[in-house]
Amino acid sequence: MKSNIKIGVYVLSKYAKQTYVKECYDVRINAGMAVVVDILKHNGYTNIEYASSANAHRFDVILYSVTSDCDWWNFVAERTVWQKGECKVIVGGQGVLNVRPFLDVADYFVLGRAENVIHKAIAAAINSEECEDVHVISSKTFDVDRTYHINQVNATYPYDIELENGKIYHEDTIGCNHRCLFCGYTWQRQQAKQEAFEYSGLWNGGADRERAMLDMHNGIEVDLTKLRTTAIDGLSERIRFGVNKKITREILRSFLDNLARCEKPHQVKFYNIIGYPTETTNDWFEFLEDIKTVDKELAKQDKQTSILLHSTPFRAMPATPLACKPMQYKNFRGQIAKVLGQGKYKGNIFYQGNAMWAVESMATESLATVVQSAIVWRGIENDADNLRRIAMSNKFKSASAKVKQATLEKYFDVNKLFGSFTAETLPTRYLKTYCEVEKMWK
Repeated sequence: MKSNIKIGVYVLSKYAKQTYVKECYDVRINAGMAVVVDILKHNGYTNIEYASSANAHRFDVILYSVTSDCDWWNFVAERTVWQKGECKVIVGGQGVLNVRPFLDVADYFVLGRAENVIHKAIAAAINSEECEDVHVISSKTFDVDRTYHINQVNATYPYDIELENGKIYHEDTIGCNHRCLFCGYTWQRQQAKQEAFEYSGLWNGGADRERAMLDMHNGIEVDLTKLRTTAIDGLSERIRFGVNKKITREILRSFLDNLARCEKPHQVKFYNIIGYPTETTNDWFEFLEDIKTVDKELAKQDKQTSILLHSTPFRAMPATPLACKPMQYKNFRGQIAKVLGQGKYKGNIFYQGNAMWAVESMATESLATVVQSAIVWRGIENDADNLRRIAMSNKFKSASAKVKQATLEKYFDVNKLFGSFTAETLPTRYLKTYCEVEKMWK
């Protein structure tokens, strides 16, 4: 009887990011797991509870959702010290792409969407069998030369889901039509609706417009007085066009001008990606030049528009057109303000003018953090033991970014992790998505 099968939804005791402690199972971070539980209930599995490292051994099956690459490290640490038991572990979520360093911490990996798949993985786990579905990887039989597919659906999940905080979650979009070459959201999720991607209003109140610049250029209204975040994803036109982010310098300048002239000047966070393979500081200076060009035509204002540039180091994500590209082995934290500010300003400010000032976010990840991401996305079976040691080391967790970097360089081949790959050597070459991204790997 399905109702007799005890399924535990695993909750980490410690999270890699402090915000996850509050957000997991409360708002957006694990709304996906709430959908998985609902799918299982519709398939007759009703004995589902939360689980932790203290009681995981009491369940028949443990489910864990990897929402980001950083989730793996604490899960590996906790999974290693579970009490012995007969439970099977099924891992899924958007952070499950490269399974090779994690074959010894999970029995099954669900790739992509859970619909029409998760119940098959549960059945295989209960019977200790290989799951024959191409969207599920069984650890014992994994073969890098086989082909596994990221599961897709053609419609959003039809049911309302009540989250732990009482809010109702209803999936409103899947995938994205922007086709930015670096982005897993586009290439790992086939779009189920035709409108452009926007973040769900469940957690941001509609104040974020990732596509604001292009929307305005195309005549779509954007309330700039309410806008709080948008995306640029490249500091020069050359870089942006190279990753299919079609924001010209003219579009950027027009947006900056409108933003500076809006009724209520305020801070807007510009999400950016830094460290693309061919990027140089010349690309950075182009962004500064565009700000200066706009600002010099504006009148002096006491209350100014603030540009908070938040940069994320480039990761070559699996199952994307840029999966084989090299990553720059460089610590970018604080570098934009240092380079563009040229010693003229204090702290992380890199421009201050008539109506605008620009500042670099200090939340750019350290190089050590990017190395850990590279291990998750490009690591192989031989990295599993060292990954486990690092994950379980309290000394490593409390170390400085510099010490972490040196430790990772000692135990992992960072030159290989950050280097170029081919279709034949890419660690995740077994992974297929809804379109043939491998055609763009040359």
